[in-house]
Amino acid sequence: MRRRHLMVQKRILTIDDEPDVRAMLKARLESKSYEVIAAADGEEGLEKVEYERPDLIILDVMMPRMDGYTFIREMRNRYPDLKIPIIVLTAKDKLKDLFEIEGIGDYLTKPYDAQELLQKIEKFLGTK
Repeated sequence: MRRRHLMVQKRILTIDDEPDVRAMLKARLESKSYEVIAAADGEEGLEKVEYERPDLIILDVMMPRMDGYTFIREMRNRYPDLKIPIIVLTAKDKLKDLFEIEGIGDYLTKPYDAQELLQKIEKFLGTK
């Protein structure tokens, strides 16, 4: 009997208020065999963290209801034992704000290079 080696899919949560960005990230990441969960803002993102327990989060900064900065603070307060790496997508003029936020693993400025994003994901998840 031949054994199959099952590979566990890594789960990535994308949080962005722009539907086109969420769709593009989902398509690109699923083509690389990641499981993708999407949220439209920080509040929805917190719900997804609680129930889905992603391996990595890709987070937009400027969103309605709850922005990326508030999301990070809330997530760290609610789930202090979760050590989920976060890659932040931001505009260049917001870079200085990132250094005030604890818990960011890395960032990319918009518009970002898709290959660079994949490299950062692979670095955190140990995938290729």
